[in-house]
Amino acid sequence: MENNQNTTKWYSLAGIWFGGIVSVPALLIGSTLIASLRFNHSMWAGLIGFSFVVLFMSLLSIAAVEKRKATVSLASSSFGVNGAKLIVGLIIGLSTIGWFGIQSNIAGASFSKILVEMNGPEIPVWLSSVFWGGIMVLTAVFGFKYLKWLNYIAVPAIIVLLIYGLVITFQTHNIQEIINFTPKEKMPLLQAIGFTIGFISVGGVISPDYNRFAATKKDAILGSIFGIIPSALCLLAIGAILAITQGTYDIVEIFSTLGFPFFAMSILILATWTSNVMNIYSSGLAFNNLLNRGDKNRSKTTLIVGLFGILLAALGVLSHFMSFISLLTITITPIAGVMISDYYISKTYKEDAQKFNWKGIFSWISGVILMISMTSQIKNIIGIISAAIAYYILQKINKDL
Repeated sequence: MENNQNTTKWYSLAGIWFGGIVSVPALLIGSTLIASLRFNHSMWAGLIGFSFVVLFMSLLSIAAVEKRKATVSLASSSFGVNGAKLIVGLIIGLSTIGWFGIQSNIAGASFSKILVEMNGPEIPVWLSSVFWGGIMVLTAVFGFKYLKWLNYIAVPAIIVLLIYGLVITFQTHNIQEIINFTPKEKMPLLQAIGFTIGFISVGGVISPDYNRFAATKKDAILGSIFGIIPSALCLLAIGAILAITQGTYDIVEIFSTLGFPFFAMSILILATWTSNVMNIYSSGLAFNNLLNRGDKNRSKTTLIVGLFGILLAALGVLSHFMSFISLLTITITPIAGVMISDYYISKTYKEDAQKFNWKGIFSWISGVILMISMTSQIKNIIGIISAAIAYYILQKINKDL
């Protein structure tokens, strides 16, 4: 099963994850948390939440390296071949459509703001969101091969923008002001941890898609740790600092007040463009596999899926950011629980999987229902653990019968 692709070192994997994290939603996490948490509490929430995801991500990645399989293939043992396509594929497809809608909304809001700042026409945000969403979908359908060149410009550009933002900020503010900041609202720390888990939970579950090419299991783990935790924490901190010092939690408003709004907003659009093309490409791929449409139909599927994403952007999905993150956590994390249980706890992983593994499907449903019905702030962690335990018990009962 080894091939010459399976030689990716940890620093290359870390680079891939770093590129995925350096995005506007990562800043949005910081600016959202600081609205109801002190700075140090926001950082603790991020560290604990991101570390929890990296933990289950590492377990899935070890299995991916051992079997050299992507997420849906790896999930076939615990959910069944069709079950994995249906549940895992559908959730990944829907979640990436959601991210696409949010980022198109950010790009649209930035574009409308640029025009106003330049004394141009005032275009409604929904119309700008549709315009930029359309360009991103067309890039995914027709120009995906040029995306890496956009990435070469966008990732360094947003890093420069963030450094510039911090330099400008600390000319008139100091670190003590950040540390002493007290928000008007209050959010329990455990709820904030759940929020940060939700932010990268999709990345954690789809990690086998990338980490299966790691040279060793150690490379897969180190790539995940160093690619995600430092970058996600830095972006969270910068988002929080800018929100405190600029007096607003609106990410578009923050960058428009930093000076040079045209350049700041242009970089913001460029950054959302690159990561958003990946979102809609992944979503199109997931739905194409789900519907067994064959590779030649991928472009058509991506186009159709993209139209749904544009509709979400036009409807202003950005204003439901926290609800979206919460929904992601509820549906995604129990998948990891079932897969980890199958591979490590009950040790029932099979190469030749049945069409539907109802034990896995039922365990996932039980984890989702538990998370929906619970009011506990640690339901995000309980959901993944309960799905894993349910799967183990069902496998044990099945063996004993």
